[in-house]
Amino acid sequence: MIAAPAHRPNPLKKLVRTFLLERTMWGIPRSDRVLDFCCGWGFYFSINPKAAGVDGDPRSVAELRAKGYNVRQANVLEPLPFPDGAFDWVLAHDVLEHFTFDELERVMTNVHRVLSPGGRFIVWVPNRKGYDYGIEIDVGHKLYVTEAEIRRLIPGRFALEKNYAEPLPRELGRAFTHNKEVFFLRRL
Repeated sequence: MIAAPAHRPNPLKKLVRTFLLERTMWGIPRSDRVLDFCCGWGFYFSINPKAAGVDGDPRSVAELRAKGYNVRQANVLEPLPFPDGAFDWVLAHDVLEHFTFDELERVMTNVHRVLSPGGRFIVWVPNRKGYDYGIEIDVGHKLYVTEAEIRRLIPGRFALEKNYAEPLPRELGRAFTHNKEVFFLRRL
């Protein structure tokens, strides 16, 4: 399966997102040992241009490669085109909700393999309002991912270190489409 292409980002929204909303991403080391899983049009590269990326959309991959980024095209439900333990961090921003639960089992196996022992897998998923909005605008949301789903996916592979809402606290953020749930998973 090659994922549906991501929507090309609006430059103003990208700027606001990069500098005002994504606090967690700024705390990740800027190194080549970070993988942006399903990187789309490369939002994270504006924070860490040294990172690697993988995506199924040939258009976005070609554009990012032309800009000099280390991006590979791959079916992310198959073994990823990187060696075992190649990364200390894997990021999945607004990604997991585009897969079924069975597909997420394969994603978790693939991410686990490319992470170093003790490496971190950071997952951002939309809150309920954001998930429903994605269905409304037809961007391919398949599963509303909650802490319960994450806990069902991680036994033997990852430990859940923390879960929080971003950028607004959970109670306040429920009213906003772009509030996220963030999960820090540590590879066992």
